[in-house]
Amino acid sequence: MEGAAASGEFAAVLRRLREARSLTQEELAERSGLTAKAIGALERGERRRPYPHTVRSLADGLALDDGDRAALVAAVPSREAAPAAGVSPAAAAVPSPVHVPVGPGTPLIGRDGELADLLALVRSGTRRLVTVTGPGGVGKTRLAMEALRLAAPAFPGGARAVDLSAVREPKLVVPGIAAALGLPDEVGLDPLDALVPHLAGLRMLLVLDNLEQLTQAAPALADLVARCPELVVVATSRAPLRVRAEHELVLGPLTTPAGDDVDAVASSPAVALLLDRAAAAGSPTAVTAADAPALAAIVRRLDGLPLAVELAAPGLRLLTPPALLTRLERQGPGAGPRDLPERHRTMAAVLEWSMDLLEPEEVALFERLAVLSGGCSLDAIEAVAGEGADVLPALGALVDQSLVLRVPSPDPQPRFRLLEPVRQFAMRRLHASGLATATADRHAAHFHARATASAVQLEGPDLAAELDRLDADHANLRSAFLRLLELDRDVDAAELAGSVWLYLALRGHAREGLAWLERIGPGASDVARCRALAGRLGLQLLAGDTASMLRDAGVAVALADRVAEPAVTCEVLTLAGQAAVFAGALDDADALLDRALAQAEAAGRRWVAVHARLARCQLALVAGDLATAGLTLPEAVRAARAGGNAFTLATALNVHATLTELLGDEPATATLLGEAVALSLAARMSWTLGYALPALASLAQRVGDPVSAAWLFGAGASISAADAVDPTFPVSRALSDRGLDATRAALGDEAFTREWDAGRAASGAEIQARAAVVTTRAGGGRSA
Repeated sequence: MEGAAASGEFAAVLRRLREARSLTQEELAERSGLTAKAIGALERGERRRPYPHTVRSLADGLALDDGDRAALVAAVPSREAAPAAGVSPAAAAVPSPVHVPVGPGTPLIGRDGELADLLALVRSGTRRLVTVTGPGGVGKTRLAMEALRLAAPAFPGGARAVDLSAVREPKLVVPGIAAALGLPDEVGLDPLDALVPHLAGLRMLLVLDNLEQLTQAAPALADLVARCPELVVVATSRAPLRVRAEHELVLGPLTTPAGDDVDAVASSPAVALLLDRAAAAGSPTAVTAADAPALAAIVRRLDGLPLAVELAAPGLRLLTPPALLTRLERQGPGAGPRDLPERHRTMAAVLEWSMDLLEPEEVALFERLAVLSGGCSLDAIEAVAGEGADVLPALGALVDQSLVLRVPSPDPQPRFRLLEPVRQFAMRRLHASGLATATADRHAAHFHARATASAVQLEGPDLAAELDRLDADHANLRSAFLRLLELDRDVDAAELAGSVWLYLALRGHAREGLAWLERIGPGASDVARCRALAGRLGLQLLAGDTASMLRDAGVAVALADRVAEPAVTCEVLTLAGQAAVFAGALDDADALLDRALAQAEAAGRRWVAVHARLARCQLALVAGDLATAGLTLPEAVRAARAGGNAFTLATALNVHATLTELLGDEPATATLLGEAVALSLAARMSWTLGYALPALASLAQRVGDPVSAAWLFGAGASISAADAVDPTFPVSRALSDRGLDATRAALGDEAFTREWDAGRAASGAEIQARAAVVTTRAGGGRSA
């Protein structure tokens, strides 16, 4: 044993100790909290220098006594290179300094702002310990080296870089800096005391690259900076150093396109990097209208992570952008150039490096987070972690190591996410651990409960905030729904989709929602099917699919006759009644809406009751009974206002505006539509906005502003195309069609098309401003 240890054969020592205890690699992995793959790599000599915490875990798993534990520790090999004369073995463990490059090997793309910030910090001298942090592959080293090159003339004492990626012991950092500067080892002196006299009078810039495994050296670095007033240190690390002298500069992924049009894609830094690296691989690629959506999807798939983009780019030499996107969805980016460090040649290598810095419980949480798509709140993390454990310590470590990012939240609860390439890596590890199925089941259960609880919020005054929260969890809701389908849990799948149909309708996901609801299996109960059918009818109503509405309404009404839960059936009957109104089946609509209103009031579903009354107002308008509509609509608007639900109120205002338009009351119409537009924009409700804008456009034409009319018609058309909103209520549709024809005739085709196109490209703020102009011109402003 001693001979093996002395020769540094860690693999042989570990294997001999394991076999002496009759343990398999899998059994040792379970006892030590490591993976069997990691232990196999150690015993094959593929990983020759394990971290101290890895050695401790192995020793604990093997239950070693003091002698064997010391032998295992002693077997960890030292650096092969012999120390230079006059340099301590500790200092010789650090590579030689990287001299300032004459020019960059590749252009630094998309980092102008971050580079300017870093240079300002370095040159000012007010922040002398700057740590560039961020996930692996985000470009910390590249940014630091560019800053080193550009800032070097301001540092007469020199500008040097030291790569610390091979160093494992924090106590070797200061000796390593001395070795990198070519300073001799001063025997008998503390390394920091020996280094300070050489630097105290120099204005020098040091870049210390790859410090994440050496953060315990931070106090020594802070002391070094404090004792050398002209020294500026830039460190790169996945984790901050957490000392008072530190100024952290967080480096995030490159910006991905906001849209799929050519201009948006061509101006994206992430796409620019993709095309630059593709060109370097022999495939010059330009952004065309045909390829723009696929190029945008590629960089979004990679979350704008520069290394992932660079690794994927050579694929464009052989594949079209759509084909490369398909390949990335299956297996991720490939290997990088041979001149990259081994740990950066694949995303897996980058992330395995991070795994070695984590404790077993942190690795376990990281792997389970793979089931969370597109970000998650703390309660979702606790749900997928299971076992009732406190996740905060492990989560904090993952955030510190930039494996998990803190992201903006729609509410006070913090939100986190894994970049997509990181999540794919975590998912592969989760499957290898055998825990993927159980974790996915916990995820599905949590988001089923989340969806069903949201239904109450969507009907109340908290609608807008709940829409934002569901938006943030959209990807999780989708994956939970698909998981429930896989498990043939038809009841739960129907409940999930049926509970969030209003969210899907209001935030532009109608097509997806209908696709979900079409997949509900035959195992759903009658009550669950009622909920699902309510969702289908609502989304069909939004999309103007009258034929499908009538077909499904018949099925829904028959089903409602068998379900003895008025709280569920009242919503189905209300939507079936609206389908009949839109189709002109007025007698059927009258009977259905009477039933719906009675059941809603009996069950205490006030939100449904208001919508049933509004549907009766629509029935009166279609029947031409303006007197009845005039009596009932003001009361319906008051009830909607009292309920505080923005969707209900905007709907009531739109319906009331249809009546005032028929009556020729332009100031009242302007007031009603102005408020409906404001509510819809504030809560980002495309459904009600899709009705209000054509009506407001018609109003603009009638008050002598055909330019605004064409512009508003274009804005409404953009919402219809993007969010599947088809405003087909017969009365309002006829009025807007009449206004559209009059506007086109007033402007002529060329001017009409110009304003229409401008409206289609308008932002929410621009729509609000134009709506205010029209409502003011029409005399609006009095209370509705």
